[in-house]
Amino acid sequence: MSLKYNIRNSKDTKTHIYFQPTENNRLDDIKTILEDDAKFDVYFNSDDSYKKVKEYVDRLISKSEFLCKGLNPDYIVTSFDNADAVIIIGSSMNVLPNGNIFGFALINFDEKHNAIYIDVICSHIGMKGVGEILMNEIENINKKLSMTDIYLKSVKSAISFYEKYGFTKHDKSCDDMCLMIKSIKSGGKKKTTKKQESKKRGKKTLTKKKKTAKKHRK
Repeated sequence: MSLKYNIRNSKDTKTHIYFQPTENNRLDDIKTILEDDAKFDVYFNSDDSYKKVKEYVDRLISKSEFLCKGLNPDYIVTSFDNADAVIIIGSSMNVLPNGNIFGFALINFDEKHNAIYIDVICSHIGMKGVGEILMNEIENINKKLSMTDIYLKSVKSAISFYEKYGFTKHDKSCDDMCLMIKSIKSGGKKKTTKKQESKKRGKKTLTKKKKTAKKHRK
């Protein structure tokens, strides 16, 4: 029986978040909020870091059987192309150019439904606790952004793993490729966009004008 290294209590790990470039800078508010949290190292892709991470992960998967065992490498590459960001549990030093990657998750920020969608979760088979750390970190990000849900699609063999972390099947009769959802009680400061802040300032100005007008009528 092979022994796995438990990284749950390791001080030599760090959560790295790499954002894929987007049109119209639609994720700028999210990036700014997460960057303010010292728990995360956030990368804004100023030096093509997302592309470099994708290529590095592809090399690791291709050359070893330790990372993402059992997952289709082609699907992972496609998921990188479609994701908003990749969350990496790695060494406390920089992941690039050749740092340690213990596991990662590819996610999308579904602002329409105020949720995070997890497309891929992948871990190093020699490390124990990586999946748990990833789930906890995604939940922390969800709370930080004041989002309300996390959802994913699970194969039959992984359903019990996600149930352990509070996910429930949307369709109780489903037994494979099931939509699973976890509702989160938000503990972070509410995320507000620039448009919402402008609207809020406008309301304050209007209220102030009404009060002044009322005072003059007296």
